[in-house]
Amino acid sequence: MANRAAGTYEVDPISRIEGHLGVKVTTDGTKIVDAKAHGNLWRGFENFLVGRDANDPITFTQRICGVCPVPHGLAATFAADTVLGYSNGHITFKFNGTDGVPDKAVLIRNLVLGSEFLMSSITHFYHLAAPSYVQGPNMPPWTPYFADSYYYDDDLGTDARATLLSGSRPLPENTEGFSDDLWSTVIRSYVKALRIRRLTFEAGALFAGRMPMTSCFVGGGVTFDGTENTAARCQAFRDITAEIGDFVIKEYVPIALALGRLYTAFDNTHNGGQGYGAGLGVFLSWGAFPNLDDTLTLKGGLAGAGAKDFTVANRAQVNSLFLAASGLGSVSANLKEDISNSRYVVSAMDVEAGSYGAGTAAFPGNVWRTEPERANGYTYMKAPRWDGESCEVGPLARLVVSGLYPVDGSTLLSTVNPAGLAGYSAYTKYSVAPASGTLGLDPAMIEADIAVALVRSGLATLTIDDGVNPAVVVTNVELDTGGPGGTPLPQGDIVAAYTNANAVITGPILTWVAGLKGGLSTMDRLRARAIESLVIVQKLIGAYSKTTGWPAMGGWIGQLDAAADVAGSTWRDLPLPAAGKMGWGAVEAPRGALMHVSTIDAKAKVTKYQCIVPTTWNGSPAVGAVTAGTVTNRGAIEAACINVPFDDGGASFTPAGGGAAINTAGGVEVLRVAQSFDPCIACAVH
Repeated sequence: MANRAAGTYEVDPISRIEGHLGVKVTTDGTKIVDAKAHGNLWRGFENFLVGRDANDPITFTQRICGVCPVPHGLAATFAADTVLGYSNGHITFKFNGTDGVPDKAVLIRNLVLGSEFLMSSITHFYHLAAPSYVQGPNMPPWTPYFADSYYYDDDLGTDARATLLSGSRPLPENTEGFSDDLWSTVIRSYVKALRIRRLTFEAGALFAGRMPMTSCFVGGGVTFDGTENTAARCQAFRDITAEIGDFVIKEYVPIALALGRLYTAFDNTHNGGQGYGAGLGVFLSWGAFPNLDDTLTLKGGLAGAGAKDFTVANRAQVNSLFLAASGLGSVSANLKEDISNSRYVVSAMDVEAGSYGAGTAAFPGNVWRTEPERANGYTYMKAPRWDGESCEVGPLARLVVSGLYPVDGSTLLSTVNPAGLAGYSAYTKYSVAPASGTLGLDPAMIEADIAVALVRSGLATLTIDDGVNPAVVVTNVELDTGGPGGTPLPQGDIVAAYTNANAVITGPILTWVAGLKGGLSTMDRLRARAIESLVIVQKLIGAYSKTTGWPAMGGWIGQLDAAADVAGSTWRDLPLPAAGKMGWGAVEAPRGALMHVSTIDAKAKVTKYQCIVPTTWNGSPAVGAVTAGTVTNRGAIEAACINVPFDDGGASFTPAGGGAAINTAGGVEVLRVAQSFDPCIACAVH
């Protein structure tokens, strides 16, 4: 790796994200010591919602983003629930005689949001992030100026590496119907993910009316007909989501886990707990997916901030912490948005109202207008802070706050196992039940083509050990080493070998997966998104079993199906409030903590509206003084770029018409780090 000379460089645009993001980095000649992330446009949704009906933002704000409209719709719905009197605020739970919405409405909201989560996470990993790690074939658009050196295939063996670096890699190849190498199986899975992504929309639309822009959300419940027998819809949702779940379990999660084996510098395991893109280590979540027992599937709270940490796990804690007027978890007391380094000014209305006091930070519920000023700051993203803390939000933050992902160096195998669900440990087994023979990865949890490709790439071996006969090991060197009891294993019997009851996957990939530790890095973010998908798909349709597969009807869809033929309201009818009110709705979007703050007048018309969006947190500018080489006071993406190398790569080409050689190095390290947050700038600059 050849580092750039000391100086300031612009990586713009950051490709394969939603919206227009650039990062200006300063390097000292060995690593990045300063970073400024900038969103490059402004839109004004908050301003044109003024004067609208309290329910209108549900429809309007879904147009903020075409990738994550459902979370905006649900956050706006929770806000409408609050100001219209259906809910105490923040997140709406089931009706308890005082506040809330009908049970069916809670479940349908969860089903629609859960489908959106799966779509977004699969799209991010395969279609946005993966192309920054997977070597493409020797054809346009990857050639003629493709910088192979960005692909750290150190573990694939010298022959494979030489082929890649020669630029002669062909289209994905297979033998006997199975991919010949890891890149080929990832590309195959990439194509399959396009169909799986579509299925998530089909599942969600069964109850949302349409996807991605839903029609089912409304203050007080959902628009779905509460008298309809939903048995057929529930069965269709279960069957579609079961196919999605198979993909998540057997392809998405295994590939996400294996990726770090090839890019160890971007992982934490071999870097003292931190790798490239470590970032802040302070995490915020609003909590998500209320259950009918008044618990939150994904908890809210703050983690990594020492004495400021707190956890919100249920309805009572939402009321006592998030909705409190003051204290550790009080939203109104601790949440501020700062514009000191943003391209905004305090509007005349806010000057008159004193919204910002004498400073540049305000609680969003106090802000009357968002007024852009191009001459100010360096980005159109504001800077949310929690009690002065910069926070990372997103899948990693949610799992850390929920206690489902360690960042202290604990192994994932021993910690990432949600109660009642198939977790990380489900990917391992002994070749002879219950606990003898050879320990390895369970082929039943890994799609056969991926397993074969791992072996053929030299990252794994297949061990068949029945505890009686000598163990047989199948390697990438020779596929017909032998079968159980010494029986020859021709290539045509690969399927039989991988489905053998005594077969386990061993070798380097087992060592890697079994030994993975949770920490702070780019790969931790990618893994957390996959692991969260494993959790959510099981909450949607029930816990997965390695022996029996998916339940006939379980999870939230099972709860809805149990009342499928029972006429029950999906909406509460309340009169409009007699007076104006301010309140907020908070939800977790796939990209992180999302909040809409709404204020209405006595006619239920919006007078103020503010959105605090995941990438507004992650992509925020610095607030206060920053020191070169440190993360203090920076936003999450900026902090994650600090101390990351900035590779020159030495790749160049001469234009067809002649002239000086042009360097093709594009700051791929910055690209990978920024992409791991799945930034959505259209949302952030709403």
